[in-house]
Amino acid sequence: MVKPLQFKGDKKPLKKRKRADPEDESSKASISASTVEKFGAASSSSTAVTTTTEREKEKKVKVINEDLDADDGWVNSDILEDIRGPVIFAFASTPPTCLACDATGKVFASMLRDVDGEDLSTAEPHDVRQVWTVTRIPSSTRFAFKGHHGKYLACDKFGILSATKDAISPEEEFTPVKTETGWGVQTCRDKFLRGEEKNVSTGGRGSGAPTGGIVVEIRGDAETIGFAETWVVRGQRRFKTKVKKEGGKEDRISRKELEQLAGQHLDDDQVKLLKKARREGNLQTALLDIRQKKKRDKFAW
Repeated sequence: MVKPLQFKGDKKPLKKRKRADPEDESSKASISASTVEKFGAASSSSTAVTTTTEREKEKKVKVINEDLDADDGWVNSDILEDIRGPVIFAFASTPPTCLACDATGKVFASMLRDVDGEDLSTAEPHDVRQVWTVTRIPSSTRFAFKGHHGKYLACDKFGILSATKDAISPEEEFTPVKTETGWGVQTCRDKFLRGEEKNVSTGGRGSGAPTGGIVVEIRGDAETIGFAETWVVRGQRRFKTKVKKEGGKEDRISRKELEQLAGQHLDDDQVKLLKKARREGNLQTALLDIRQKKKRDKFAW
């Protein structure tokens, strides 16, 4: 039987209480009856208190188990704040694959087994090589992703991906960009990660592709975000951001928070534009446009 992957910091499931043997229960009942006859009702009342305490404990265990069940499983990352803890990057290939790396730092597309057909919103990892641990760069929208072997995902100037570095440099930093169907993953050189399906005579090593099937080549040199550059980022449910609204009021964001996300000073028009984009769910795209404009103005005369 295949067991779900265990990660550091996960809550340990509580052991189930064994049910008492009916014969033992009947013997306890007979002993209790004889005790009442011999010592009176005082002993009987203490036994009743003990039974009530056990029932309360069982109720507490049941509640805890329900909370643990609610924290289990993987869900889609819908906003930037959802990208934390362990995550997977699922890609809509045939069959579905995800970003993975081996112990040597080689990055490849690994076939997903725990997925309902081609619905990536049901995908879960079955191999630790498919899981990346998120580190967010302070006061920015950039992230670093650590593999199962303790090395960080990187993309060089040729668009080749690897996971061999122990520390975070600009090549190990990525910016998730929200799209209508998923996420684009931008490198430090303003390129995007993409997956390209290729027919091969033999399956790639570690790719999970059958002989004579299709493998997915992953690179980081795409200029724009399209179907091949769209990834579904999924994380553990317990790291999902819970949005709270008080009294039906709209969730607000300050100018300072927007400037931290943009990494630059913003004028009044830019703040209004970003707040509107946030209400419409296009904040990441608007931030990307502002950063691109800043780079063009830098070299303008």
